[in-house]
Amino acid sequence: MVSLNNKVIAFLESRMSSEMGSLIERHGGVPYSAPAMQEIYLKDSPDVRELVVDICKGQIDAMILLTGVGTRAMIEVADGMGYKEELISSFDQMTIIARSPKPARVLRQNKIHIDVMPTEPYTSQDLIESIKDMGLHNKQVAVQHYGGPNSSLIDNLKSMGAQVREVTLYMWGLPEDESPILSMIDEISAGKIDAVAFTSQPQVGNLLTIAEKAGKEKSLRDGLSGTVLLASVGPVCTRKLEQLGFDVDLEPDHPHMGSLVVAMAEYLEAH
Repeated sequence: MVSLNNKVIAFLESRMSSEMGSLIERHGGVPYSAPAMQEIYLKDSPDVRELVVDICKGQIDAMILLTGVGTRAMIEVADGMGYKEELISSFDQMTIIARSPKPARVLRQNKIHIDVMPTEPYTSQDLIESIKDMGLHNKQVAVQHYGGPNSSLIDNLKSMGAQVREVTLYMWGLPEDESPILSMIDEISAGKIDAVAFTSQPQVGNLLTIAEKAGKEKSLRDGLSGTVLLASVGPVCTRKLEQLGFDVDLEPDHPHMGSLVVAMAEYLEAH
């Protein structure tokens, strides 16, 4: 097994922080956790509750579920309303589209069928390709967002003639405690961090926002443009980093945390 050889690996993962830390330790690295986000749930949103009711009334033809967290949250909202069984039963009569294995896993746990799931790396473009010939013209299509609207997906659905209904079940906010991020920036500047791993696209913007507020953006950019390995979990995250002026050193073949850690170990052993 390739080893990280006691290299210090900073990562910005929040929800699966302990799993990421364990992966790094298992591969011989030293984890440095600096969570860049927190999930802000919108379960009490009238839009969410209205969508649950409309699904149960048979008014939605297709549902596109983008994340596991959002899928689970929607089922929990229905459960809180006393509509869980009715929602699941209504899903049986609809076209169900899962963007990746994460929402697919939640659907299967609840014995909900899946009609379509794109291939890796599960980007919006992969999703669009997988549904473009489904005949969604004049169909009522609900889309579960996360963080913010996916304009590319929505624009393409509308161009297919779909009647689109958007709902956001949670958003990504800044972490309650920003001090680990600020300490990480200082450690990068001091040459004490060997690699920084980004595991989702919203982490990138949040990191810059926190750095800007603290007057540390230049320090962050200088540090990440030096000898620090900048690793991205997949193409969506890579695109965001590059848009904001960062050079990504590696992206694994498969967009998973485990693949990312192995790719970092291989890169650091070779360099």
